[in-house]
Amino acid sequence: MASITLHYNPECSACARQAQLTASLDWLGRVALSTADSPIGAVPKGRIVVVDARDERVFTGIFATRKICLQVPLFFLYGLLLFVPPLRRLAGGDDPGCDGDACEI
Repeated sequence: MASITLHYNPECSACARQAQLTASLDWLGRVALSTADSPIGAVPKGRIVVVDARDERVFTGIFATRKICLQVPLFFLYGLLLFVPPLRRLAGGDDPGCDGDACEI
């Protein structure tokens, strides 16, 4: 069973490619892909929303990216680096993606 659900906009070809790449590298089956509206609404092109299946917490921004990285074995080390504030700012800022704003994959 998937640990998280990755919501993305299917009309964004780059998002669809990145989501499929993530799914192909997720040999542990921890990431479920969804093009349906996320719990915070429709996902804009170039953005993602991640929902943790255990507690239904919603992640956007760089924190959504980090959540995905921690679930996919080949991205795991990058996910750990995103806990370091200076590296997180470098990778995508400290913006948690409040109010439905999300980050690019």
